[in-house]
Amino acid sequence: MSLLSVQGLSVRIGALDILRDVSFEMEPGEVLGLVGESGSGKSITALGIMRLLPEVMSVEGAILLQGEALDQLSERRMCARRGRDVGMVFQEPMTALNPLHTIGDQVAETVRLHTRTGRRAARQRAREVLDRVGLEHIGLARFPHELSGGQRQRVVIACAIALAPKLLIADEPTTALDVTTQGEILDLLRRLVREDGMGLILITHDLAVVAEMADRIAVMQSGRIVERGLVNEVLHRPTHDYTRALLAASRHQPVRAARAEAATVLDVRDVVRSYPGTRRLLGRAPPVEAVRGVSFSLHQGENLGLVGESGSGKSTLARALLGLEPVQGGCITLGGQVMDAAAPRALRRRIGVVFQDPFGSFDPRWTVERLIAEPFHLLDNAPPRRPAVEEVLRSVGLQPRDADRHIHAFSGGQRQRIAIARALIIRPDVILLDEAVSALDVQVRAQILDLLAELSAKFEVSYLFISHDLSVVRAITDRVMVMQAGRIVESGQTEAVFAAPRQAYTRQLLAATPRLPDGIAT
Repeated sequence: MSLLSVQGLSVRIGALDILRDVSFEMEPGEVLGLVGESGSGKSITALGIMRLLPEVMSVEGAILLQGEALDQLSERRMCARRGRDVGMVFQEPMTALNPLHTIGDQVAETVRLHTRTGRRAARQRAREVLDRVGLEHIGLARFPHELSGGQRQRVVIACAIALAPKLLIADEPTTALDVTTQGEILDLLRRLVREDGMGLILITHDLAVVAEMADRIAVMQSGRIVERGLVNEVLHRPTHDYTRALLAASRHQPVRAARAEAATVLDVRDVVRSYPGTRRLLGRAPPVEAVRGVSFSLHQGENLGLVGESGSGKSTLARALLGLEPVQGGCITLGGQVMDAAAPRALRRRIGVVFQDPFGSFDPRWTVERLIAEPFHLLDNAPPRRPAVEEVLRSVGLQPRDADRHIHAFSGGQRQRIAIARALIIRPDVILLDEAVSALDVQVRAQILDLLAELSAKFEVSYLFISHDLSVVRAITDRVMVMQAGRIVESGQTEAVFAAPRQAYTRQLLAATPRLPDGIAT
């Protein structure tokens, strides 16, 4: 008997089909990679298995867990299965966890909901499970906001496996994590599958992760499974055009013209950024140096990458470059002028920024026209707003009529194009891109990388590309810097650093990066 059998699962809202005849089976101890673009139906499939779809959606088909028809259970009986027999790890741990409850209480809650365990025994079980997911030194009384992203994801996994479920569904569990933390989470999931014999559905848009983790793969497009099979067979001999397109996008490198040495537009010399130490009973702890003596130059039209783990100082350095945080040592000059918190508007307009989450960086009440034109406050003589917005929308591959819409009406890739348009509209010398493509599907990511390369050539704008995705950095940058504990530990031409890294830390980052196997069809 198979562990999970999904037979003809179809979901619709009114006359709109969301899922169409989705069918697959899993065995105990098997890892199934469910891949596809955003909107392909991956998460809806997971929520359908969990019976968590909104009531407005009509559902057809059968879902059997070890022969038991989950689709026939009452809500009360299904509640008893969730957490005990089927667990789920959500993409964003900070929203999956309750910020008002300690992590110990949240893991213990899962135990107490499904067993007759007392409070003390439930907390003891929570301690055991948190130890098992690698949080031995984290107290039960800690709150989610006190943990790093990787630690929060481990807490979510602990909640999901507290009762040793037969099936675990992990929905993009590593999307926002740096490469070493991602590797640790994937190793943890792999170990849990091996030790508990549970089945794992791994939902992701990263084919390299699937290649390393999964036994079988199912490729979804527009609510259907268009291809399935053993991972090596599908990756090396794909039969569907959509699968081949995903593989090609995963290895895509934008065409970029070679550049001659150009003038320096951004110069950073011996920059130090520190924070006061925390208060203690007998005074303060020593200051924390987030950035320690960082120096580099960025030339006109150059693409420079900055990589490192979470906490290495990348974002702190970015805020200092934007003049949003003071530095305690060193100097930042942009176009020969000092860039700091007192920098005039005329200097600030020369550097733009594209954030990781475009939706979170926009006011949802404003039209796209107003959002894109927001940087005009940095100009003394701003051009007519509407023509300028329409021109920059065309530059990023959108339509002039999009200026009248609101941000919620766009896809993730379109929102990122709008974010790039906002940074570009006042023609800065430098654009700082902070994890600008980390959450995008592989095909959308390839389009955005092509767009950035095109805009760089057209406007001679320089990019500082901050990312934990080394494959993206390799595809888009001329030079790369590796940051660890507030210092630049290695730098050089991108291909030279990736091909022959000198530092052990750089080799560690490269080793932790999932890769597609050689010889796959693209």
